Amino acid sequence: MSDKELSILLLESMNNFHNLIKIINNERYKKDKVLTERQFFALVKIRKHDKIELKNLSRDLHVSTSSLCILLNKLVEQEYVYREEDSRDRRNTFYGITKNGEKILDNEILKFVSIISDKMDCLDIDNKDKLFTSLEESKNIIEQLF
Repeated sequence: MSDKELSILLLESMNNFHNLIKIINNERYKKDKVLTERQFFALVKIRKHDKIELKNLSRDLHVSTSSLCILLNKLVEQEYVYREEDSRDRRNTFYGITKNGEKILDNEILKFVSIISDKMDCLDIDNKDKLFTSLEESKNIIEQLF
């Protein structure tokens, strides 16, 4: 397989994932729109790190700091995230997830899992196993491209 063929397959897969994400998000919004897609992934990253600086969160999410600042201000306003200044260097600001943010995030994760599980009902066990294996393998490989 050439690099060109692999690139085309990756591009097609990205389009498929993008379409699947749109469909899943539309169904999630019908249930109860609490978080946008970006807010959801920002909260996931913040929780993973406990506390994280704006520049590091921006790098991890591949979002500009100015866009992320607007998003985080909204999450602070909604009391899902708290802002904390670095006592050693006031130029550094850390963001952490609040108990309310944890609760909202857990509810959103349950919604995602429920919707995705419903989507996978059409697959037989063999195809579910193949999907699991291929996603597990490709996840590690794709992360090398970052």
